[in-house]
Amino acid sequence: MATYEVAVILLVDSSGAVLMQHRDDRTPVSPNQWGLPGGHVEPGETPEQAAHRELLEESGLTVPELREFWSGPRPYEPGFPHTVTVHAFHGTTDARQQDVVLGEGRAMVFVPRDEVLDRDLGVTAAAILPLHLGNA
Repeated sequence: MATYEVAVILLVDSSGAVLMQHRDDRTPVSPNQWGLPGGHVEPGETPEQAAHRELLEESGLTVPELREFWSGPRPYEPGFPHTVTVHAFHGTTDARQQDVVLGEGRAMVFVPRDEVLDRDLGVTAAAILPLHLGNA
């Protein structure tokens, strides 16, 4: 069984909206569901470096600071037998929707805070978003 790490980014704009990705059907985890930008931590890379890289690759956005607020195992997903450690980072941005460049998935949009949990969430987002929404 493969073991690896991923970094995800919970990026919040000035209104409190959360940057979310509508995943496409080609992804092995949570296809056609909503999640947070992020991806694999590459060899020689720290989780924080991976978070910054993935944010840029998937949204075209950069932020000066990301703070890790949670780390742990990704919830089990049927048909995906890997052991995955998730590193969740929080950041804020003054970026607006028109600043986002879609680099991966079907859409990358700022979702108003009160609508985040109404989306069809992937396993990782479903585990992480309530942590943020309960503490922010």
